[in-house]
Amino acid sequence: MDKVSGGLAPALPFSSIFRFQKAARDDILGFITSWAELGGIARFESRLFAAYLVTAPEAVQHILQDNNKNYRKEVRSAAVLRIVMGDALFLSEGDKWRTQRKVVQPAFHRQQLAGMTASMADALDSMLERWEMFATRGDAFDLSAETSRLALDVVGHTLLVDDLRAEAETLGQVLVDLFNYLNYALNHFLVVPRFIPTARNRALSRALRELDRLLYGVIDRRQAESSGDNTGDLLAMLLEAYGGDTAKRVELRDNLGTLLGAGTETTAVALSWAWYLLAKNPEAERALHREVDSVLGARRPTFDDLARLAYTRMVINETLRLYPPAPAISRTAIGDDEVCGFKIRSGSTVLTSQWVTHRNPLYWEEPEKFDPQRFAPERSRDRHDYAYYPFGGGPRMCIGDRFSLMEQTLALAMTAQRFRVRIDHEVVPDPVFTLRPAGGIRARLERASAPPALPRI
Repeated sequence: MDKVSGGLAPALPFSSIFRFQKAARDDILGFITSWAELGGIARFESRLFAAYLVTAPEAVQHILQDNNKNYRKEVRSAAVLRIVMGDALFLSEGDKWRTQRKVVQPAFHRQQLAGMTASMADALDSMLERWEMFATRGDAFDLSAETSRLALDVVGHTLLVDDLRAEAETLGQVLVDLFNYLNYALNHFLVVPRFIPTARNRALSRALRELDRLLYGVIDRRQAESSGDNTGDLLAMLLEAYGGDTAKRVELRDNLGTLLGAGTETTAVALSWAWYLLAKNPEAERALHREVDSVLGARRPTFDDLARLAYTRMVINETLRLYPPAPAISRTAIGDDEVCGFKIRSGSTVLTSQWVTHRNPLYWEEPEKFDPQRFAPERSRDRHDYAYYPFGGGPRMCIGDRFSLMEQTLALAMTAQRFRVRIDHEVVPDPVFTLRPAGGIRARLERASAPPALPRI
């Protein structure tokens, strides 16, 4: 990356905010990829708005870690997300963020995760029983819908001890409706105000009312039934931390809803892409099946097995490199700064993009190729920490990253014990809030005991 001491970063050759917004809306991934060709730090500037795209790993580290206090959640996107998430951990700042993080963090400690293994495996067994029916009939099924259902079931089994299992279908539809709204609102510079009763706004209001009914219902039932025993799940920890403070009831709802949504959407999307990439890369698929056969055989995995499923974890890492949970992270600079020799102006929007950095040939050999072995220890040793950051970085790194990685590892391993996933069509991402597969993924299943089918030429 060329450096100009204290100078201006190279800029896009236009200053129209409407052109900027249209380019981002029409093809956000193509737009930020071409924008990044200007350099590891590049800018857009108009009279009313300035934005920087930061993709060089050392600059990303500065924004997210070294000088993170100068970069707050980006104002506009935070306002949109707050419609659904309220003032939860994901969006809070300063002392409030530190307090909430301290409350939620224990649910994701190693000891707590180890105790969740059996519950995760129970949820996976339920999914695989449904898949037995698909395999027997030879039916095609909606893989994206199945991964969403699985992720929601896992959250219900582990973080809420089944409080919402009876309402799983309703909650799943509510989350779909809310994510659809977020994808729309984040992708449009001008959004119809919520008080205008458009079809989209009415759907949003219905979904929010239903989410409130479900979450407050769970909170009230758990408080009414409490006998002083802590069930050890996330809700119990939150209730204990808030101590029945009714003034904190909304904050409790916000954090519970955010963890439900984030815990399902990001993991479901990652698993969809993992099975898609394995189906398109039979050599990697065979290597994963060999490892699962060697480590597990036909028995159920335990927490201690996770460390032995090294190649399975490489598959997950490579999937998250190519298809990170979100294509970019947005911040607002609250003060002037200098990053790698370039000035960042106070009040500017600053974007870091995992999508761009993870596919940059400066940091990755053959970046478009699916190659799980690139995450072998000997090939990862000299890699910059921020050449790969699917869950963000610094103190605001995703709190549930280990939970998600554990769930993904168990899902790939337990599925490989029974099936091979077959996908015969091309899939592209539909990005904004997450990198969902556009139109979902249609899949079929083969028994793992059967000889693998020859790849289509």
